[in-house]
Amino acid sequence: MTKYRILFLLALGIFLTSCDKSYKYVEKVSEESILGGTDIKEKDETIIKAKDDSTAYLEAFQKFCISVKVNKDMAQSMGKTYSTPLSFKLLNDKGEDITNTTMFANRTQREKEIEEKIFSMKNSIQDAVDNNKKEKIDEFKQTAKLDSAKIKELKQFFRVRKDEFSTTGKTWYEPKSAPSYTNRNGLYCYFQTENNMPSNLRFRMQYYSDDWLFFSKVQFSIDGKAYEYIPMDTETDSGDGGHIWEWFDESVSESDKELINALVNAKSAKMKLIGKQYFDIRTISQDQIKNIKRTLELYQAMGGK
Repeated sequence: MTKYRILFLLALGIFLTSCDKSYKYVEKVSEESILGGTDIKEKDETIIKAKDDSTAYLEAFQKFCISVKVNKDMAQSMGKTYSTPLSFKLLNDKGEDITNTTMFANRTQREKEIEEKIFSMKNSIQDAVDNNKKEKIDEFKQTAKLDSAKIKELKQFFRVRKDEFSTTGKTWYEPKSAPSYTNRNGLYCYFQTENNMPSNLRFRMQYYSDDWLFFSKVQFSIDGKAYEYIPMDTETDSGDGGHIWEWFDESVSESDKELINALVNAKSAKMKLIGKQYFDIRTISQDQIKNIKRTLELYQAMGGK
């Protein structure tokens, strides 16, 4: 091939590329709000280069199908999604929305073909989740320091509930003194094991009374030192002849460790539940403190971090 032919082909390629038109793809999604509920918003636009409107539309439609597929895969593999695709629009170089005005003979058939191709693809997120779990199990087996004597000593103080439908042996450990039902007062920690690995250490408080508080914050006084806990979510219910109950049940985060450790080592502790108009002060019993300590000790004895 002569150098002139090569230059000609390069020039032709540049010419053909320059003939592509520029379009903007904009996706509308529903996202969880940090204040609760959902927000409807548009994601940042992305550029599509195509020779004509119909080609650009099919590429935009494929992008949207991929977003929907990823969302469904995340929900299936991780149990939760934070952004759900709702619709999309395609803007031409004049800023006009041509999503519903771009018509061509086989549009419905091509859409169906794209959907079948995308939605029949394997859930790659599940593969990543499975691989991550396997790596964690292998690392746990190699590094975990189990205290069999401590486990045997502490297990007698716990209710052990196995999930009969779990393929990974999911099991929950709760203090026997913790309330079995929500309509009781309680403050305790509990956790689960999966594939014999302890995880999901949780902090739960239940308030049972005659009057609503609708509390959104809990202040603690532990051995004379003040702490504050703001739950991400609280739930309410009522019954028992006019009684009410309010509660939170949340994973222990890094920022909670100081409070939990203070409770574990407390000689005396109280909590003040701050409601919309009123508050209620309650003493944390020695039995509650002792069982929070036992829970953490069992969690750590089984290899939890």
